[in-house]
Amino acid sequence: MTTNPHFDEERVIWNDSYSGLYSPVEYSQQFDDQWRLFLERKAGFHSHTGVDTSDPYIDDRIYELTGTTSFLERKKHPVLHPILKIIRKLNGQEKRRDIGGRLFLEPKFPLSFFQGKQCLDVGCGAGRWTRTMIELGAKVKSADASEHGIDSTRRFNKDVEQLNLFDIIEKRPDLHERFDFTLCWGVIMCTHDPKLAFDNVAKTVKPGGQLYTMIYAPTYHNSEWVLEKRSHYHKNLTTIEEKIAYAYEIADKPENAINLLDMLNTFYNWTVTEETIHNWYRKHGFGDIITLNRNEPDKCAFHVVGTKIPKVSP
Repeated sequence: MTTNPHFDEERVIWNDSYSGLYSPVEYSQQFDDQWRLFLERKAGFHSHTGVDTSDPYIDDRIYELTGTTSFLERKKHPVLHPILKIIRKLNGQEKRRDIGGRLFLEPKFPLSFFQGKQCLDVGCGAGRWTRTMIELGAKVKSADASEHGIDSTRRFNKDVEQLNLFDIIEKRPDLHERFDFTLCWGVIMCTHDPKLAFDNVAKTVKPGGQLYTMIYAPTYHNSEWVLEKRSHYHKNLTTIEEKIAYAYEIADKPENAINLLDMLNTFYNWTVTEETIHNWYRKHGFGDIITLNRNEPDKCAFHVVGTKIPKVSP
């Protein structure tokens, strides 16, 4: 079995000196099973903040980004909105939508921020952030290595592509400095070289544009509990049935099975310090670098946005 830096070498917190030391894996497979199970509506893999793309969940994502409540519901059902809100509260739907947790992002993006922007969703997964940006008026290109992720996102976006993000710099000049806003959510740290992954993603942002990344922090994901469970998963489980069963076994509730499979299934599961992430942004000419969830309680990731500074002509 290939040496894993986390539970074989006790390297869990990424250091840029590791760049170039590790080999890529088959990234098209890493998240594919969870997106397949989402499309199959398997218990624990839908109706979850981390994956669902239905209207109520997209309204929650819009609220997290902009602070605007019930954006889609007000647009589609302006008269019925107050009644629907009461019904949801009475039947417990509002509470069920908390499965998977909520984001605490500050400052918020203006509601009009995405209107008319050319956006890239790198590692779009099932497409929740793609659909969120589309509903806010953006034109979005969605890319993911996973076939089932692409199948899911294609339901509401025609501009989708199966893409390995490590191909961007060397093989995809058409993506260089093309986008007003690039979002890379939960991908960079699950690769063999997070620094190189960031290099590729940053290349897509045009001068004056913004880059938003979500990257695991050295908190929960480098804990003894996580390392123990991941070691068992990769060393002792062989079939996908065994692996999915294990995700259910260690989940606090069946509805959170996707959280556990997401954590377990990636071969690389780095954590990265806030300082390292900000340094990556600065190296690529970004300014106004903000950690959006600085005040989030018990955060297990950093949400960072920066603006690429336009080059000044001599």
